Amino acid sequence: MRRETKLMHYGRNTAGPGPANPPVVRASTILHDSVAAYRDTKRRRESDDSVLSYGRRGTTTAHVLADAVRDLEGGDASFLFPTGVAALAGAISAFAGAGDHLLIVDTVFPATRSFCESQLRRNGVEIDYIPWDTIDLSPWITAKTKAVMVESPASQTFEVMDLPALCRSATAKGITVIADNTYGSGWLYHPLELGCDVSVIAGTKYLSGHADVMMGVASARGEACAPLRAVVHASGQTLAPDEAYACLRGMRTLGLRLERHHESGLLLADYFAKRPEVSEVLHPGLTGHPGHEIWRRDASGCNGLLSVRFRPGFALEAFLDRLQIFSIGSSWGGFESLAMPIAPDESRSFVKEESPDPMARFHIGLEHPQDLIEDLTASFAVLED
Repeated sequence: MRRETKLMHYGRNTAGPGPANPPVVRASTILHDSVAAYRDTKRRRESDDSVLSYGRRGTTTAHVLADAVRDLEGGDASFLFPTGVAALAGAISAFAGAGDHLLIVDTVFPATRSFCESQLRRNGVEIDYIPWDTIDLSPWITAKTKAVMVESPASQTFEVMDLPALCRSATAKGITVIADNTYGSGWLYHPLELGCDVSVIAGTKYLSGHADVMMGVASARGEACAPLRAVVHASGQTLAPDEAYACLRGMRTLGLRLERHHESGLLLADYFAKRPEVSEVLHPGLTGHPGHEIWRRDASGCNGLLSVRFRPGFALEAFLDRLQIFSIGSSWGGFESLAMPIAPDESRSFVKEESPDPMARFHIGLEHPQDLIEDLTASFAVLED
């Protein structure tokens, strides 16, 4: 069955008449008829994540969502979290503890870097950063190296890593590879199939798709499932049933939405590239973008994100404030178009020369692209007067 069809049928009860979408099941206590049944439930839940045992381990609504993401990602197990950052923190913590050494790609999501620096370092984890184009980990590995945290395309600047090559290097040394796959969201990109052990998605973004859900999910394959499962159960991570329902409902249109985001994103990237105020457009779908050929090889499309570097002296904040359709916001992946100023070089280690040029990240939503172009053009026109 093709994935577009499977997306419509995740969680469907085929035994008889029933709702098209699985219902919301709210529960904390799960009742049993006997002590023996209770003990059997506790036994089975250790090897079957779909067993209904206690609200802290999710209800059937969350179980259906977790299984849907597991299938999308091509993993052996998926675990839900209340936010994307919680999922990233849980995934990393499962493989890096006191005395261990963790490698992180320098272009990682800033909140991931913040968690690692503020929490893992003080708990005794050694951290080093690697360039985004690393394919051989040998120069960075120590006897204590346990995991490498990657993100591709990169946060804010969208450089594309050669994950198959990096994963071959990591696997040869017994190092776990954790990937932030929020950009691809299980549809455009499949890190587990490329060799990664864990793939993390902020379901707040494209999975839910409607700017009204906070959610994260970590999927794993093979031996990586057990450590991740242990952290999830020990720390009580779960997702409320209403959020699980809303995310599953939003996922039904994931393929269609990303198709529109892809088309509109490329149109707007081309528009920006032709503006005299712009010095560079960062988008993995553009020829010449760092890692573009790798992205064409490993991915099936792009989402609605792009970043723009403007020429020196450009009045960026005034430009953004004048926009009428684009709103100012720090998230992305919803139906709406967003814009925000960024300074990605500020916290990075491998920067040839920190650029003072103003930059902005845009999320191209589901509005008609011509309306978005007209909105941008009107704001540019004020500067020309």
